[in-house]
Amino acid sequence: MKICVNRATYEINFLELIKRRRVRAGYYFKKEEIEYAIVNRIHALFRRALSKWKADVQLWLSHIAFCKKWNTKLKLSKVFSAMLAIHPDKPALWMMAAKWEMEDQLSSESARHLFLRALRFHPESQKLYQEYFRMELMHVEKMRKEKQLLETAKLKLTEAEYPEEIVRGDLARIVYKNAIEKIPGDAEFHLSFWTIAVMFDFTQDLRKEIVEDLQTLHSNHPVCWDFVARQELDADLPVSECSKQTKASDVARREERCWAVYEKAVASVPTEFFKKMIAIEKQQECSRMERLREYYERALREFGSTNADLWLEYIKEERGHPQGKPELTGQIHWRAMKTLAGIEVDRFVSQYTLLQTGHL
Repeated sequence: MKICVNRATYEINFLELIKRRRVRAGYYFKKEEIEYAIVNRIHALFRRALSKWKADVQLWLSHIAFCKKWNTKLKLSKVFSAMLAIHPDKPALWMMAAKWEMEDQLSSESARHLFLRALRFHPESQKLYQEYFRMELMHVEKMRKEKQLLETAKLKLTEAEYPEEIVRGDLARIVYKNAIEKIPGDAEFHLSFWTIAVMFDFTQDLRKEIVEDLQTLHSNHPVCWDFVARQELDADLPVSECSKQTKASDVARREERCWAVYEKAVASVPTEFFKKMIAIEKQQECSRMERLREYYERALREFGSTNADLWLEYIKEERGHPQGKPELTGQIHWRAMKTLAGIEVDRFVSQYTLLQTGHL
């Protein structure tokens, strides 16, 4: 294989040299006779090598890169087909071929066909479903822009050219529904479709459906509750010239809605959400120690006997927060020693010692 690769490399370098010299001299005479003859020789070298070393993915990728550089689309289509016939077990290669069809060939139909074939081989590939979903939304976005331009130009449109169900994004919805059916029980995977959909401004209804499904199918999962709470916190402020007091009041209302969601979540998944509630409060521009103290105390009532780290974080918070009360740390230490059980006591003592000496 080394001899074939070296020969192909030599021919490619020679081709690049000719290209640079033509540009420098501004001379393009007999281009078809010279460059195209070399390009065909290189294709022949790759074909010969790949007929012997079909399993070498890097060799396939090198041939693909050469086809793209010299814009040999017909050759590239054949190379992709041959490669996928040999390596159907690699989802990344299917996605590469579909991306080329969609972005370079502008063929959403061919890209869709490749994704459907890929999913027959890999019915549980999360990445395939995500990229297929993204591709369908990109296709909808392209069609909507085309339709808008034609409508602006007051040209006559037919339903066959821009079917309502396609422009509405129904195919993307079907991809999403199939994905969560084939790969159930994964809240993060489910939520990834919302993350993709939010990049497209026409997906409001689809996003709403994804969130509703998330709350129905993953009501006991921390990812679900955390997302819903953050949505309340990250809701856009109204676009208007309002006073700082009004904006502050709106932020406060959003925070309260966020905490209300977390309060509800604690009843379902308490082990996760105290930490998230604390983290959210600390991220605020003016975090309130009073609220942090409340969450630490509630968390310690639940997990104080088995979680030394929680006590240590509470102590550090009282020491470091602008509204903290360092004088309370002695009492917190005493309570920790009294409450912790087993090896957690020893761990707390050693970690507290490091904290006292500035090594933690």
